[in-house]
Amino acid sequence: MAMNRPLAIFVTTAAVLTASATGARALRPQEILVVANANAPGSVALGKYYCLARNILEDRLIVLRTTAGAIVGRKEYDRNIRRPIREYLEKNRLRGRIKCLALVWGVPVRVLGRPMTPAEHRLVSAYKKLSTRLEGRLGVNYELLQTVGRKFPAPRTQTLTPLSALFPADSSGTPRARKNFKALRAAFARELKSRRTCLARLDESARRLARRQLAALRMDTYGLEDLLRHLPAQPTPGVPEKDELRRRVQAQRQALAELLKAPETPETARKAVEILSRLRGVVGAYEHCQKRIKAIDTAEEDASVDSELALIWEDESDLRGPRPNPMNWRMATVKQPPPRTPKGIVMTARIDGPSARDALRIIKDSIAAEKEGLKGTFYIDAGGKYPAYDVHLKALAAMLKKHTKIPTVLDEGKALFAPGRCPRAALYTGWYSLRKYVPAFTWVRGAVGYHIASLEAMHLRTPESNEWCVKMIQNGVAATLGAVNEPYLGAFPQPEQFFALLLTGRFTLAECYWRTVPAVGWRMTLIADPLYNPFKLRPHLSIYQLPPALVGLSPATRKVR
Repeated sequence: MAMNRPLAIFVTTAAVLTASATGARALRPQEILVVANANAPGSVALGKYYCLARNILEDRLIVLRTTAGAIVGRKEYDRNIRRPIREYLEKNRLRGRIKCLALVWGVPVRVLGRPMTPAEHRLVSAYKKLSTRLEGRLGVNYELLQTVGRKFPAPRTQTLTPLSALFPADSSGTPRARKNFKALRAAFARELKSRRTCLARLDESARRLARRQLAALRMDTYGLEDLLRHLPAQPTPGVPEKDELRRRVQAQRQALAELLKAPETPETARKAVEILSRLRGVVGAYEHCQKRIKAIDTAEEDASVDSELALIWEDESDLRGPRPNPMNWRMATVKQPPPRTPKGIVMTARIDGPSARDALRIIKDSIAAEKEGLKGTFYIDAGGKYPAYDVHLKALAAMLKKHTKIPTVLDEGKALFAPGRCPRAALYTGWYSLRKYVPAFTWVRGAVGYHIASLEAMHLRTPESNEWCVKMIQNGVAATLGAVNEPYLGAFPQPEQFFALLLTGRFTLAECYWRTVPAVGWRMTLIADPLYNPFKLRPHLSIYQLPPALVGLSPATRKVR
């Protein structure tokens, strides 16, 4: 049967929209696996209550037997948490069908890195001491550099070493102002460029000394390899000929290659750094120390248990640092995924807090707010540590003003919202008060918000903690997120993206979080009922008002619409 043209257009358009909006389908109860801990009193009961409240089948609850503490060691995590969950999913043929793990109160919050051996401890300690010395050496070089073209001592050496013999005796002591190595390196490079430009103003005798001093500082800071690439255009006393430099470079490379064949010990580490400081200077030697510390030290292997569990189908060999989140909406806009990007992950969230009672309230408040609708004021606190990040908070406020009727308060002052100044708070984001919750808010039932600061979920199970996650939950928030250790600023979901998804009513809290959090296997945690969708019945934004990739639409969809 032939279809008339208007009807054909309507059906075709509807089909395109339906197909392209599949990414906007909300997480369903049958796609949740609830995880409880038999060793934590109240955990299993809470897991069963959640299943009953959310119509989750009984076989979607797994009961672990692990530590009841908030922190778990890596071996116990693998043996008593990760492996049992993975085996349960495989045994029950739930791989691919379970989209989210809901960890309830009693499941550990943070997993530590692998414990270092005594030999690894000694090596890390040695490299840290060497790094400190190199940092001080660069500081001295920076101060010496500032005397070039300004002080003209009589050189006490015919070569480029020792440095002290080319500079005034009172200029090579301990640096007066210590900067971090990265800032110091940048300052040295800027000053080196500045000193070179001033040579033209000097007479010939002073210019020869200045060129020699710059060559000596360059060699000490960047090494023989760099000096070979940047030989002075004019003959400079003390600077070897190119062939001689090549010979020295080759000799140092061979010595380093031989040394690296030996077992790595504090002594061989010291000798390698000595060779590298000649070959690649203070900068190259320092970078080597930092790489070795990162390779040996397990300090950056810790993570939140839930972020680590997102990688349950990955066979992890490298536990260091964050990995790119393949569910992040920006992944749809890149042609080539970054290195270490997992092929796929499972969403996670934890129904948790300082007490089991707090976790139970989160469940009840989330369900009630869905039925009643979340109403109240959106408070946005800008004016944090870095002005560049305030752009995100201001963008969120601008979006709310343009597209919604939500009462919004944007504070751009340096001071945070004062105590008692934020009544009927339904939504909140702001920064930066480290581990110092400010009781500015009267939270409505079902409130959602997060404070952008380090360590705000580090002591999630400690009722006495003044961290934001702890106090926000105790004071009535139903959903928040935070870090269990230093995550760095870029680890947080950008507010204008996270809340934009939430306000469409098309996504649950878990989906809003995992579509916007940049990293996985890292230190962030979402504390919420993963199925919570406060604007399901009363959305404030259309998915078509947002970037197509953010909501899982193809660019063509917007054109059709």
